[in-house]
Amino acid sequence: MQPVHRGRPRQADIDRVALEHTLALLQERGYDGLRMKDVAESAGIGLGALYRRWAGKKELVMAALRADVTQHETEDTGDPFADLVTALERIGDAVPHGLGRLFAACLADPDSELARVAIEAKLTPMLDGLTVRLERVAGTAPDVRLRAESGLLYLLWHTAVGGQTADTTALQRRVLKVMGVSTGL
Repeated sequence: MQPVHRGRPRQADIDRVALEHTLALLQERGYDGLRMKDVAESAGIGLGALYRRWAGKKELVMAALRADVTQHETEDTGDPFADLVTALERIGDAVPHGLGRLFAACLADPDSELARVAIEAKLTPMLDGLTVRLERVAGTAPDVRLRAESGLLYLLWHTAVGGQTADTTALQRRVLKVMGVSTGL
């Protein structure tokens, strides 16, 4: 006997639409100004549909930030150096699209719920991916995580504060140098 499902059939695209609208509202209003009701209205879905999928705002934002990380992941091309450069470019491209503000919010109030969510769902996975790519280029030196962190911070600083873009050869060369990678550029 097949189980009987109550209510309307679950629409597969509701998750995607809700997460996209969550990111847009998060960027527009910040974490404190984000409400589940506003996400539902903006996405054109019922509030109940959100609560069936996520227990609350924190879980919704974490899911949205995780989905956004997945969108920025690069595939392995077989060229570890090119993969590392592509990852840095993607991170740099994300800075003006909310990553810079998210990072600044974490610095401004590291004990806030937003900082905890952003670190867990966005920044740590991003750094993990960068570390893996750096290991493929530089090997598994004991300081590879620190080198990845240093490169990421350098990139964020020069992109957010210096107004440079991550796809410029000069910035790539400096970021890679900070990470201890010989560029040959």
